[in-house]
Amino acid sequence: PILQTDAKRKMTEEEDNFTREVTEFNNEYGLTSNRDLLIKKKVKTEINDLENEAALLKSEMESMEHKNVQLNALQLQKNELKQDLFALQSKLKVIRKAKGITKDLEAEKVQVTEKPQTDPECLRLKKELENYKEDHWENICETFRTEIEILQMEKKKLVF
Repeated sequence: PILQTDAKRKMTEEEDNFTREVTEFNNEYGLTSNRDLLIKKKVKTEINDLENEAALLKSEMESMEHKNVQLNALQLQKNELKQDLFALQSKLKVIRKAKGITKDLEAEKVQVTEKPQTDPECLRLKKELENYKEDHWENICETFRTEIEILQMEKKKLVF
């Protein structure tokens, strides 16, 4: 009797499972309901899905257009920054060249400053100038002496 009860219970379960599966199959393929209504429902669901997807794609397109505008703005900014960089590089080249020239001029200044003390021609001319100055002063002194003598002689003439 226990085996019969188990067998009956199993048979009942299998019948219930079979009935449930057949009902699901019939419902899924519309074999027991109004087929046109089911097709309209599926079409409506699919249309809603497609409209939602279209809205999502439109939103993505707008987002991409916005990003494209931003990208174009960034590209313009990048080009401006490149131009600024080239201008700064040109200025830097000029500054470096000017630094080099300044360094050369400073070295030349040192040489020119030292030249009067080291260059033989400068030393010769300096000595010649000193001799000229001494001669010149002696000439001036001699001229003054002569003037003094003349003035003294005139003074004596005036006094007599």
